[in-house]
Amino acid sequence: MNSIEDSPTPLAPTPAVTLSQTKSDDAFHLSAVITLGAAHAAHDTYFSYLPTILPLLIQNLSLNTTQAGLLTAASQVPNLLQPAIGHLADRRNLRLLVILAPALSGCLITLVGAAPSFGLAALLLLLAGFSTAGFHAIAPTMTAVQAGRKVGRGMGFFMVGGELGFGVGPLLVVAAISYLTLKGLPWLMILGVLASVILYYRQKNATTVRPPLAQASLPVGQALIQMSGLMLPILGITFITGFLNANIVSYLPTFLSREGAAFVVAGAALALVGLSGTVGVFLMGLFSDRLGQRNIVLIGILGSTAFSMGFLQLHGWVQVVMLIGVGLTAFIANPAFLALVQTHCRQNRSLASSVYMSSNLLLRSIAVVILGVLSDRFGMRSVFIGSTWLTLLALPLVFMLPNR
Repeated sequence: MNSIEDSPTPLAPTPAVTLSQTKSDDAFHLSAVITLGAAHAAHDTYFSYLPTILPLLIQNLSLNTTQAGLLTAASQVPNLLQPAIGHLADRRNLRLLVILAPALSGCLITLVGAAPSFGLAALLLLLAGFSTAGFHAIAPTMTAVQAGRKVGRGMGFFMVGGELGFGVGPLLVVAAISYLTLKGLPWLMILGVLASVILYYRQKNATTVRPPLAQASLPVGQALIQMSGLMLPILGITFITGFLNANIVSYLPTFLSREGAAFVVAGAALALVGLSGTVGVFLMGLFSDRLGQRNIVLIGILGSTAFSMGFLQLHGWVQVVMLIGVGLTAFIANPAFLALVQTHCRQNRSLASSVYMSSNLLLRSIAVVILGVLSDRFGMRSVFIGSTWLTLLALPLVFMLPNR
């Protein structure tokens, strides 16, 4: 088993990050991985605010479900730029995009609560999308390099950060609205600013540029062709399962509100899913290198389908148990996919991870809009049930993935 190396002192800057590995880089640098995972938590905390406050925005701005879905999509459109950002990061030092992202996202998203119109809210979310595009294009590769040979574990830590932020965020925003009202949310941008300051201190000497002695990266066209055999089944699974995940992540508070739940209960349900997701991703990150990424994806599909159907059909405390099960299983495929991408596309890691991350977010935003249109026509419960059964269609694609 590889040794775990930490930074010399708790406050020392983490080692410079490069996008290649040598034998000396095979160790798992715990401090650097935790730093980037914590930054992911702070950043993604803000993106959990939108689904939580969506019922309030629908009421205050007189939106239908389709318009609510468009707000979510607005924050995802800039992710189309992720492959270009990732490709550039192999040649130019773009660490500042990662360092500034928590502060920028925090400022922009917290202002959405005070937006007086649909157009301004959409613009703020669109600008926040550029921030998250830069972060997610580069940060996973920075984490993978610091993870050494334990790429699966490193991706687990990184994704745990995101899931933890998404779990804590709804609780934070519900509490803030209770005391500050929706227009008082900008006070919460302090967390993002603080995270960027810490991240700057810890990663100020990092670089995303491939060192001169590293294995040469492939031209973009050749790299995309080479990774297509892996990426196509991953993206197929992502799109098919994205409808259920979109219902869970983007519409759960709205769904519960329309089912009669209070705003606090709806927000708490999303937090419960997010915190359960943190546990699921953490556990699967620990064992992914042993179990194999394909097996984890399979567990995620079967588990999320079963627990989601139980949530929709049962009532009372059993429904709470089903929500916990949904959280434990619905998100574990993400670190598995990232580990596969980082392991099988070493010559173009930033490009490969950004292609996956941007496609994942883009496909999810498409699913959100489609679900909004269908929900306006057929009702949210019917659409939720349909997206749950649809998830099983991704099973044949799982067996097209390498296991490790």
